[in-house]
Amino acid sequence: MLSRRQFLKLGFGAMGTVAGLSFLWEYEGLNHSIPVLLYHRIGQEDNPYTITAEHFESNVKALSQEGYTTLSLNQVQQIIQHKAVVLPEKPLIITFDDGYLDNYLYAFPLLQKYSMVASFYIITGIIGQADRLTISQIREMQAAGMDFGSHTVTHRLLGTLSIDEVKIELAESKVTLEQIIGSKVDFVAYPGGSYSSDTLQIAQEAGYMAGWSTRLGVETFKHPFTLKRIPIFHHDQTHSLSYILLKKGFIPGLLFNL
Repeated sequence: MLSRRQFLKLGFGAMGTVAGLSFLWEYEGLNHSIPVLLYHRIGQEDNPYTITAEHFESNVKALSQEGYTTLSLNQVQQIIQHKAVVLPEKPLIITFDDGYLDNYLYAFPLLQKYSMVASFYIITGIIGQADRLTISQIREMQAAGMDFGSHTVTHRLLGTLSIDEVKIELAESKVTLEQIIGSKVDFVAYPGGSYSSDTLQIAQEAGYMAGWSTRLGVETFKHPFTLKRIPIFHHDQTHSLSYILLKKGFIPGLLFNL
């Protein structure tokens, strides 16, 4: 058995590529956890939530080359329901919040290029606005294997709203999106990661199966309405993906409890 210091040394030695991640992931029983990446925008804008198409491609290319396979929301749903599901050796989940047009222009083609899928969380009240996905684009992406979930109607922080307001945000966005994609919407991503205990109860009552937060970490799906993700921000572009994941707690607690 490796000591923590020996393991850390090995991990940093492999940090320049994604290759070390399969070993890191399986250390100390973490092979049952699944990393969930969170992106927002793809483009040249200099803001915290945007990465370039080149950087996004470097992410998905490295993951593809190392044998990572993205999961559909149907597969995630089966995990949550404890159904028998055969998972790939290296499962991965990719999510996009906010439903920007650049997701269609840049992320969608690159995901197809590397045979990956992602789920996109849509603010239904602004579908079709200048910099947002249109209904036809959503349907095209869905037909190609992409998944969609709710990001509420107006993107207000749910943890700050009244119970009645939260009910409207969650229920109306679900109905609208279901009408667009022609299938059930089971997942919601909380805007800004904001929620309360009431939010979680209302989401369940509205018919959702799970909710994505912005809490940092890998996911074991034990608490389906507070699922964790690993955000990829603009400032992360100066590092390799393996470095980013390691620093952001891909191995929970290891780096920060030495």
